[in-house]
Amino acid sequence: MDTLLQKVRKLEIKVKSLVDTAFAGEYQSAFRGQGLEFSEVRAYQLGDDIRSIDWNVTARSNSVYIKQFREEREQQIFVLFDISGSEDFGAETENKRMIGTELAAIFAFSSLRNNDRFGLITFSNGIEQYFKPLRGRSHIMAILQGLIKSLPNSKKTDIKAAIDYYKRVQKRKSVMILISDFLDQGYEDSIRQLSIRHEIILIRLFHPEEILQARSGIIPILDNESGIIRWVNSGGGAYRKKVGPYLKEIDTRLSQLARQKKIAYLPVDVSKDYVPVLEKFFNTRHASLKR
Repeated sequence: MDTLLQKVRKLEIKVKSLVDTAFAGEYQSAFRGQGLEFSEVRAYQLGDDIRSIDWNVTARSNSVYIKQFREEREQQIFVLFDISGSEDFGAETENKRMIGTELAAIFAFSSLRNNDRFGLITFSNGIEQYFKPLRGRSHIMAILQGLIKSLPNSKKTDIKAAIDYYKRVQKRKSVMILISDFLDQGYEDSIRQLSIRHEIILIRLFHPEEILQARSGIIPILDNESGIIRWVNSGGGAYRKKVGPYLKEIDTRLSQLARQKKIAYLPVDVSKDYVPVLEKFFNTRHASLKR
């Protein structure tokens, strides 16, 4: 059995290869800074915008100077990763938790490559781990270890609580990437409120066999009569009748929310290669920023 360090190394090799090849330029072009920052002053030249004149420097020097600005490159990228019990569905290479871990690691190493600050929160129905946004390889490696070794204290999920915690600890505007299967409810208003200040990307992990194949264990299912989530035995006969409409309803709800609030929404089938999904997202985002 691989040790923790061996698992971290394997994940690093796989993810860094993707970051350095498939996503080498896409991340940088898709994630820009939050605006402009002051660079320097220089002497006024014919044709310069008079609104850029630095009147303080001009008054001291008896010559006209203007302010120059450059695009602020630094971003703060933050991943909220759901590690609750329902994320364990699927074989090892198609496991929702494992694919979610790889996606989180891709954003982590992309941030490192671009010198952005990266933070992470893992959660179930409570906060499991918190890494504040920092730069540097040692920080990213600590996050990878946390992702691999983390076992949730609860199998349940509370997305709203995770978002509310994020709002408390992350005051600066950032890009928040929420990775979950969204087997929960009551979180939409928190996402709407968060989208006012922060940019949000929703990545929904799903496996097609969640609908077709019953499995043993206790999982959350929507009770159509009461409209609330109930934890049921997925090996029971009622499982297949309820889970299909429930999962489709989640996708519909998230799609509508994304359109209303201009939030990026990425459904990721963990039984397939996720690279084309991310490439399409990066390209679409880059194209929208150029408009």
